[in-house]
Amino acid sequence: MLGVGGRASFWTLVTCGAVVTVGAWLGFWWLAVPRHEICAMTLPAPAGCGSGRVPVAVLWSAITLGLYGVVLLVAAKVPRRRWGILAVLGQIIAAAWGYFAVLYT
Repeated sequence: MLGVGGRASFWTLVTCGAVVTVGAWLGFWWLAVPRHEICAMTLPAPAGCGSGRVPVAVLWSAITLGLYGVVLLVAAKVPRRRWGILAVLGQIIAAAWGYFAVLYT
């Protein structure tokens, strides 16, 4: 049986971080990629209707990638699982914040 900080917790943190990163990117770019359809004058604009969303999506994609790097570093170097869980939690919060930042741009 693996203890706290064994290989199982390492791979769990790496997998959770990767899922959060890819899910955040899918959300950001689903909102940011322009589509050729008539956009209603609603706030927030529907997905694909804001031309100013692409730079914000790029910024938040870079932020979530950097936070995933932190998750990898913490999972590999820190023996306690608590810090890894906090790193993934911070990544989840940043992904949600980034989604709403892209949505309301």
